[in-house]
This record gives sequence, structure tokens and C-alpha cells, in this order.
Amino acid sequence: MKARLLAAMLIGMLSGGALVNALLGQQVDRLTLANNELKEELLATERELQQVKENLAGHRPQTITALEVNVTLVQEKEIPGLDQARAHLVIENHVREWLHPLLGQEVSRLDHLLIPRVVDRRQVDVDGRKYVLEVKLVVVSERTMIYLEALPQKNASAPGMSNQ
Repeated sequence: MKARLLAAMLIGMLSGGALVNALLGQQVDRLTLANNELKEELLATERELQQVKENLAGHRPQTITALEVNVTLVQEKEIPGLDQARAHLVIENHVREWLHPLLGQEVSRLDHLLIPRVVDRRQVDVDGRKYVLEVKLVVVSERTMIYLEALPQKNASAPGMSNQ
């Protein structure tokens, strides 16, 4: 009787072990596969991070190196051709002079609203004719561009406008 009981217990343990192995084996296989996938993903992310670090180490801050001024004269037909060319040149020179302190500044640290404030509504005198400047667009990058319109004034001075 003892041998039968011992045999039944041994068969029960073996069949229980086989059943647990079958049930938990699939789960262990899934977890092992998921673990391997996560390891590969981690390696790929670490490689990507290393590339970003290398790029940042060689990255210099973007600074303003040039100013490009584009002037459009309003009521251009009323201004003689040579006066138009002279007005373009004088206005561009004044705007470059006003914005000269921006050269060498880091683009990321610059107050981008500063540029229109410096130029907008300023008056420029070109051979006795006054022009009021109006900023239309500013593109801030290494080569900063400012697009503006110059409106010739019929009066000698406009209220609230500063001269040069």
C-alpha cells in the first residue's frame, strides 16, 4: 500500500511539474522575448543619444553675421528714377547703421521684437524728402533680413516721428 501511495504521489508530482512547466514556460518565453526587444530598443536609443551628443558638441551657436535690408518705395511713380535709387541706398544704410549692434549676437538669445521697434515709424531724410519707414517682415537667422516700406511724406515733419 505504501508503494502505491508513494507511486501515486510521485506520478502526481511529475504530472503537476509538467503542467506548471507547460503553463509557465509560455509565459517565460514571452517575457524573455519582450526583454530582448527592450534591450534592442535601449541600445538603439543609446546610439541615437550618442549621435545627438556628438552633434551638440560640434555645434556652435547661431549668430547674426549679416543684415540684408529690402526697401520698397511706396508711390514709386511719383519719385524720379535717380531719386529712387538714392532713396534705396540712403534708407538701407540708415537701417544697417541702426541694426549694426545686432551683428555677432546669438539668434536664440535675441529679442526678436526688438528689430521692428528699432526701425518702424522712423523718418529718413533723403535730399530734402522725408520717408517714414514701416516694417513688413523680419527674418531672424545668421543672415537677418528686414523687409520694409518707405512712404514719402508731403509735410516737412510728421507728428510723433523721430528724425534718424
